[in-house]
Amino acid sequence: MRFPRFRFFTWFILVINAIFLIWIITGIANRPDPTDTAANVGTAIGVGLIIGLWVAADVILGILWLITKPRTRDCPACGRSVKRGQMECKGCGYDFAQAARSAREAQSPAAAPRTDNPREP
Repeated sequence: MRFPRFRFFTWFILVINAIFLIWIITGIANRPDPTDTAANVGTAIGVGLIIGLWVAADVILGILWLITKPRTRDCPACGRSVKRGQMECKGCGYDFAQAARSAREAQSPAAAPRTDNPREP
């Protein structure tokens, strides 16, 4: 099995998530006095705001990631990128239509032989 190639935008999203995680950890670790109630409340509010920003950023980046998804698929035989809708790989000649038909036939239940018994209702 081949390791999937990640797009640049996927790595960008991972880096943004790492930055938010580091921001939360440093915000909690650098509070002035752990026994001070007011400082703990302020830290909790700040961390809550960061988490809210993190969720909003992930939603926006996730939508952008889906919109910018490439319109290709990988050939299972040679690994080349093939445009969606193309029925044959230009590199090796792999036939996507034939593979889909054989997969569909393998998934459909085999027709069981029918026995007509007049005594059964």
